[in-house]
Amino acid sequence: MNEKKIVAPGSPANSLLSELRLRAIIENARQICKVVDEFGSFHAFIWSFVNHKPIVSQFRYPRHVPVKCPKAEIISKDLVRRGFRSVGPTVIYTFMEVAGLTNDHLISCFRFKECITNTEAVEKDGSVNSKVKKEKANEEPSEVSLLVAVDKLGFTSK
Repeated sequence: MNEKKIVAPGSPANSLLSELRLRAIIENARQICKVVDEFGSFHAFIWSFVNHKPIVSQFRYPRHVPVKCPKAEIISKDLVRRGFRSVGPTVIYTFMEVAGLTNDHLISCFRFKECITNTEAVEKDGSVNSKVKKEKANEEPSEVSLLVAVDKLGFTSK
């Protein structure tokens, strides 16, 4: 997106998100490209914070599940240092839950056991590292490919 599309009144992008959020998204995409250049993939970068093993919490009650944790604060500070925007500890902790970096299912939840089993299978096969190596071999990250992908998603006005 160029400056003209960001500030154009009535553009779909501007009507869906505020200008500040649009700018944060664009800046975060630039920073992800830099992380990919440095680490090979965002996957390798983010999983390095947890030594490529998910954190397994064993909560009994929903009130025990935190909204952030010390690890999320560390990741957040690193991302902010790298130039990312809107990546506070609460946002990062939510991302950790969604991406599987932490298993916060209650121990009574059927998904808790399933996630534990999947984690053990990955550890036994040692496929976390092989997955990262395959990703590095198969992908050719570049800013151009990112821009092409974003352009394909492009905003069109009717």
